[in-house]
Amino acid sequence: MSVTTFDSSFSYRQNQVARLGEHAGRSNMSEEDKRKFQQSPFMQKMREIDEKSWQKFSERDKKRAKTDPEFKPQDSDFEAPKAHTYDKQVNYYKALGVDEYATCDEIKKSYRKLSLNYHPDKQTGKSQDEKDEASAIFMEIKNAYKTLSDGPTRRQYDYERDRDIVSLESHGKKPQEKQGFNAREALSAMLARAKENKKLPGEEVNVPTYVRLEKFVFGGQKTIKRTRLVKDRKFGGYTEELKIFRMDLPAGAAQPHYVEFRRQGDQHEERDADTLKFAFSAKSHNYVERDGQDLRIRDALTLGPQLRDEPYFAAEVSVLAGRHLFIWGQNPFFRSDALAEEAELQLKVKGLGVGSSGVLSLRLKLALGRKSSSEEAQRSSLNASNSGCRQFLDRFHLGPRGGFPADDTSAASSQQFTASQQLRQSRRREQCQRVQAEIELAPVGQPVQLFTKPPSALTFARSTSAASLFVISLDCPACGKKKAGADWDKLKVRLAPLLQQTGFLLMADARNFRPKSLLRKPNFDDRLPLPRVQRPVPWKNMGDDAFRQGSFWVACDYYGKRLKELRIRLPSGDGEEEPEDDDAETDEVTMAPWGADQVPESAKILSNRAACLVRIGHYAAALVHARKASELAPRWARPWSRLGQAAWLSGAATRREAVEAYAKAVEMEPSAANVLALQNAVRDLDGPSAEAAHAGKEKANEAIKSGEINRGIATYTQAIARLPVVATKEGGQPDENALLRSVLFLNRSQALTRLRLFEAAVADGREAVEASPGLASAHQQLGVALLGHGLHQEAYVEFAKAVRQEENHKFANKGRNTCLKEMVLSQSVSDMSRYRNRFWIDQKRPRGSSRIFAISDLHFDQRHNEDWAHAIDDIAFLDDVLILAGNVADSKVAIVRALTTLKSKFRRVFYTVGNHEMHLTYTELGRYPDSFTKLHGIFNDCDELGVDVFPAPVCENIMIVPLLSWCTAEFDQDDPFPDPNSGFGKRHSWPMDADLQLWKYMMKFNEPFLQLPRSETVITFSHFLPRRGLPFDTTKKNAIKTVGCEMIDEHARAMNTKLHVYGHGKVRYAGTHAGVRYASAPIGFESDWPKDHPPRLMMVHNGKSLCMQDWGSNDEPPLGYIKRILHFELLTMPGLRESETRKFTHAVDKIQSTTGVLGSFDRLGSKNLDKETIVKDAWPDLAQLSQDATHAIIIVADDIASLKSCLHGDAYNKELSPAMPTKSSNIVFNLPLGLDLVHARKRDPMLVVFAMRLKASVTDDSTEYDKMQKACEAINKLPGIEGKISVALQPLGFDRYSHPELLEQLDVRTDKSAGLTHCFTVLVDEPASYKMLSQSKTFGKWKASYEPLLRKTGGTGPPLVGFAVPVEIAATAAAPKPEKPKQPSGRK
Repeated sequence: MSVTTFDSSFSYRQNQVARLGEHAGRSNMSEEDKRKFQQSPFMQKMREIDEKSWQKFSERDKKRAKTDPEFKPQDSDFEAPKAHTYDKQVNYYKALGVDEYATCDEIKKSYRKLSLNYHPDKQTGKSQDEKDEASAIFMEIKNAYKTLSDGPTRRQYDYERDRDIVSLESHGKKPQEKQGFNAREALSAMLARAKENKKLPGEEVNVPTYVRLEKFVFGGQKTIKRTRLVKDRKFGGYTEELKIFRMDLPAGAAQPHYVEFRRQGDQHEERDADTLKFAFSAKSHNYVERDGQDLRIRDALTLGPQLRDEPYFAAEVSVLAGRHLFIWGQNPFFRSDALAEEAELQLKVKGLGVGSSGVLSLRLKLALGRKSSSEEAQRSSLNASNSGCRQFLDRFHLGPRGGFPADDTSAASSQQFTASQQLRQSRRREQCQRVQAEIELAPVGQPVQLFTKPPSALTFARSTSAASLFVISLDCPACGKKKAGADWDKLKVRLAPLLQQTGFLLMADARNFRPKSLLRKPNFDDRLPLPRVQRPVPWKNMGDDAFRQGSFWVACDYYGKRLKELRIRLPSGDGEEEPEDDDAETDEVTMAPWGADQVPESAKILSNRAACLVRIGHYAAALVHARKASELAPRWARPWSRLGQAAWLSGAATRREAVEAYAKAVEMEPSAANVLALQNAVRDLDGPSAEAAHAGKEKANEAIKSGEINRGIATYTQAIARLPVVATKEGGQPDENALLRSVLFLNRSQALTRLRLFEAAVADGREAVEASPGLASAHQQLGVALLGHGLHQEAYVEFAKAVRQEENHKFANKGRNTCLKEMVLSQSVSDMSRYRNRFWIDQKRPRGSSRIFAISDLHFDQRHNEDWAHAIDDIAFLDDVLILAGNVADSKVAIVRALTTLKSKFRRVFYTVGNHEMHLTYTELGRYPDSFTKLHGIFNDCDELGVDVFPAPVCENIMIVPLLSWCTAEFDQDDPFPDPNSGFGKRHSWPMDADLQLWKYMMKFNEPFLQLPRSETVITFSHFLPRRGLPFDTTKKNAIKTVGCEMIDEHARAMNTKLHVYGHGKVRYAGTHAGVRYASAPIGFESDWPKDHPPRLMMVHNGKSLCMQDWGSNDEPPLGYIKRILHFELLTMPGLRESETRKFTHAVDKIQSTTGVLGSFDRLGSKNLDKETIVKDAWPDLAQLSQDATHAIIIVADDIASLKSCLHGDAYNKELSPAMPTKSSNIVFNLPLGLDLVHARKRDPMLVVFAMRLKASVTDDSTEYDKMQKACEAINKLPGIEGKISVALQPLGFDRYSHPELLEQLDVRTDKSAGLTHCFTVLVDEPASYKMLSQSKTFGKWKASYEPLLRKTGGTGPPLVGFAVPVEIAATAAAPKPEKPKQPSGRK
């Protein structure tokens, strides 16, 4: 069927040709008529209008330049394409409410401000007419912004408007504008309406609020529930409403601290609602007082005794809940001459008050002890040699066991004689003398964060005076809350011993003052003089080691010895108790409130010994030990579990006691082992009973309601154990108690979730779902447990299943929405696992070891496409990387098969989904509630297959970033509204608006990637088109609405991408836009394939640099990809005789006999003109650029092997090299042959060569090099140069080898390239053509592109070398395709 349309212009041309024949379209106006026409009043008027309009436009530019310093007008602005097809009769300045000379920032601010009011997303709750009006206004605002935000487009718009105004005024008419949106009028109307509706201001209500002092120190949140009066819109009057106010109190806030909630109080008829002003003040503290920003501890801390003789002292004090101080340093009263027995030390620690400027003050009372008399001092000095040695040995426990013998009695009598005389004098001096000291301490360094749970930090401080005193503050802001007291106690118990022993070693200044101890003892030593016989033996630690090694008899012995030291009456083998030892030490027994950290040591040892006795079969003794341990620590779970084990193994008489003990253990600690032990014990002892299970459920529900969650878990466990065994599938009988079983597991999972035991809660949730798959609450509870466990994706699947079964399930919908918020943060367990397992694999892989290929739209579920994927070479790409940009297949089974196939052929596969993967096929509708659940299933399969869906480096300085994306109708600039008849998403299912919200949500997944460490080269890819201007299949109506999203390009550029791969367009493309390369390599359907060859991969990185090159699936490059290699030698041989020239020519002829090699030797210039003539007529700079060179040797080889055989052959080494005079070779370099050398049918062919040394920043991936390549393309596209001029720019080197690496491959030891890096070659048919080219603007742009990039250093010669040689070689740039070896006739 054909469609015919009418073209009026074509019809007119046909009629004109029919009437006038060959004269059609020709002008009959003579030169005289043209001259008269130009001097006519009409043309004079038009010139006058042009002159006035340009004068007015110039004045506009001058005024705008004064108001906008960034405004820089250029003549090229009128040649630039328009960013928007504007209407010059519409005043876009009024639409945005800005001045005609407004800056770009003012225009952007005005657009953003208006968008907040008129954007379609902001019209929720309004009528359809209001939405349509706002949509039309927003389109006009958007068009105005597009026109005025682009500099060239704005200048074109201003000029056309000025010209129309001048034209109308010259004809006596008034300029008219189309009626459109006026932002200033709209703002005035809005203010007028607000003024009409304005009420009297409301009252300010002060609300005194008292919080703990810890909130002022650490900061925190405060939630207050307060009732207020609000208008009842249904029945009139006022009603009370409970409103929750959540306020943040910053750390270090002044007192009182005010927080205002404007118009959040009671509502009134004639005035605005009241403003609530919460005034925060601190409650009185038991130990600490606040004075401004300073804190002071009321009571003094007493230390001692006998600190006068101690050079160091240590102390610790709890200041607040969440702050604990450790003090250590030199004793300022060491060997003090004061007679007072007590001294007071005042400490002021800066930075530990309220805020960083606050000071913490505390007082320490040091018991110095009594000072010895003068006679005692004299005696001690006389016996210094003897007593000093004894004191040293006694201090470090190195003396005899019985101690040293007593001193002579004469000394004792002398001491008694003088003691009474000095007693009265010392007491008088003590009353008159008061010993005090004050030390200030300042913070040192930054706080050290500790990865504890809850998080804590260490703050260090040292004294600012000569005294060396140090303080460590253990701070935990989370423990400053009232409910966190237990957590703070556990944290202190665990960290205090460690910080006492090693905390001050973290400070360099403290280490310098640390005493040099002879023993391996901590600084915090109480120096108790213990004889050798009383030194503690670590029996418990030895017993623990023996237990771990399986030596249970030895462990029992060690534990028994420690119990004897603690005066615990040991049970014998038959359960009788041993007599008590009066000389043993005692263990302080306290009630253990939380866990094993504060359990008495005796209870731990008894519990461990009971476990050993169970292992060796002494159940009766184990039972006695476990009972005793449970008495000492009744709130510790471990002795109860071991009591249950011992009682169960002791026989039937004690099995009921075992069940009760297991229940107690579950109440204390509902771990998986305790729950399983209780469940098995109840099942074996009581047997199945559905009625008992139901009664247990009711009993457990009552316990949960009363707040006894642990007891409820134990009761649920016993009820689950009483359930009848589930019938096997072979029996065919359904489970009659399925609902009860599901409810029991469901309730226990809820209780475990409240205790934050998410792993056990997840296991129970799965049991509940397995028992009743159709119960929505079971799926909802499993989702809650998974969400708490950090498995956000798995939790979303369960919530989605619950919503599908019960659409109005409140908690399931809330949980699903919570998962949607959490998933975009990429903080789930699976996301973090992907990052840990895949991101660092190739971080140190050497660059150049892998190539990167890209494809999209594979459609593996099509037979021919699957065959193509299987036909990819199995070995050629095993070191390479593949980018798969979506639309792999429709069904999940086909997707897994495709990824498995491609993963077996490539080292790494990076993948992102497209729209086809999100289709829910008929077989998948029952399995996946929506498309997001299928997406998570695909990601899980990718993790199992080793396919990357997260960013990761593939080698050094190269990273690939997959971007999730979706299309939006706003991609259609002219009609940014969805097409309801497109049918694009009919096979998708989403929990949100697929037109307005889905694409924004998908783009949220990419925001965490912006925080990842970036590499030098970043390659991004997405399925949908990232920007407008890229080609796509336009055969479908309104296809532009479903192909792309511009936010993809914003995210890619935020990651500093250099190349972006995309799909969905169905058009193969490679191009550069705004400095970024874009590539698309769709496989498509069989009908879209090329007729001459199967679809090809696209290589986007060759291991050395970025590229966009088609590549065969059998690792065969396309024709013309592999170039010949060009070898240049520039020689300086003035006055070369004819005979010597013949030697060179003869040697070059022999070189050409080498297979795959062509060569020539000529003087500089062309065939007909010498160098001097060309300098004079065509190229004046040749004399300076050629560096006095006279001749050149050119060798063209098919490959590296051919050139190597040539350079090491006899013709080159024995004939050509000896013919060269000494030091005649100036510059030698190699590069790919970038253009075809053709000399047939040309007047005087000449090859012009520019060898350049560019800066190190100019690489194949850089923007500067891309500009140079574009300048070369512009020269090759000049009109009329085909067959006359062709140019090429190539880097020195060949293939993946740089020039030094190429010399190694050629086995050439000397590098004579003079540091040159690139070469620009020009092939012309005669010197006059080059002269014409060098005078063109296009060639001037080429020079401007490379001249700033020349590097003057780093070589032995100038940065630019140029010469010209005749062309006598005929060779194409593409190397001949190597012949494949023939297979033997007997093999296939």
